[in-house]
Amino acid sequence: MSAQEAFDVLGIGVAVRDIAVWLDEFPSSNKKYRARNLFEVGGGPIPTALVTLARLGNPVGFAGVVGDSATGRFIAESLKKEEVDTSGIIFREGFHSPTSVILVENGRRTILECFQYNLPLTLSELEAKGVTFDQCRFFLMDARLPEIHLEAASRVREAGGQVVLDCGHPRRGVDELLKLTDIAILSYTYPETLHGASYDLHDFLAGLSQSLPTDGPQIAGLTMGAEGCAICTPTTSLVRIPGHRVEAVDSTGAGDVFHGAFVHAYLHGESPLEAARFANSAAALKCKGMTGRSPLPSEEEIRRFSNIK
Repeated sequence: MSAQEAFDVLGIGVAVRDIAVWLDEFPSSNKKYRARNLFEVGGGPIPTALVTLARLGNPVGFAGVVGDSATGRFIAESLKKEEVDTSGIIFREGFHSPTSVILVENGRRTILECFQYNLPLTLSELEAKGVTFDQCRFFLMDARLPEIHLEAASRVREAGGQVVLDCGHPRRGVDELLKLTDIAILSYTYPETLHGASYDLHDFLAGLSQSLPTDGPQIAGLTMGAEGCAICTPTTSLVRIPGHRVEAVDSTGAGDVFHGAFVHAYLHGESPLEAARFANSAAALKCKGMTGRSPLPSEEEIRRFSNIK
């Protein structure tokens, strides 16, 4: 990731190894079950969004830290195979790359995650690897590295790029990150954690939009699982986009695919509403396969599915 290289999208976040176990029924204690299959794949919100973008033909790069171990090398290689530039990855001796175990049954999943939230990484280390922030058009972050994300987002915006935030739950630093975010698309679990299941969608998204800087697009959105998504901008009222009915196998990574597909469509000139419809369809189609890295149909197939002309 040299200064001479330019990426449409750069992402910094947590990179994970996912072990997905496909079950006919969710296990109870003190019993033995036969799994239908077991999958080992790369995971993490930002890496999976970047994989989606790469599959749709965009030049993308990932920067972050993984362990100098078989797990860390597996995570990096899984991105490299997807044509995501990995030269911004730091292999840290003594650091244990996080692994998630995902139990999948009847289209539902339960995630057991083991994250190390204080990741041993600094922005200066990434810059020493050649990571730059003045050439990417979009910068993706997951709020897991708030200090690094704050500084990187500030540099991207100063250079004219746009900042995209993906966050599933309230955590330290999010309020400050929102002040540097152009596109904030959060999970429905975020407002539910803050306000309970009876939160007012319009009020939440209006407040979220008002948290974003006034010199950016101020796109606020929410991914809502099988219920689809919602999107709000300063020039449009709240729009609900219903979910698609598909024969779901595994919903893991659907929100991550949504973010990648949204940025792809928006990057190529579509309106926020058009981009959200495209991303909604891509996320639904992802659920027809196992793991967050399940095969993604072509752009033409996604558009045909969503009736986008």
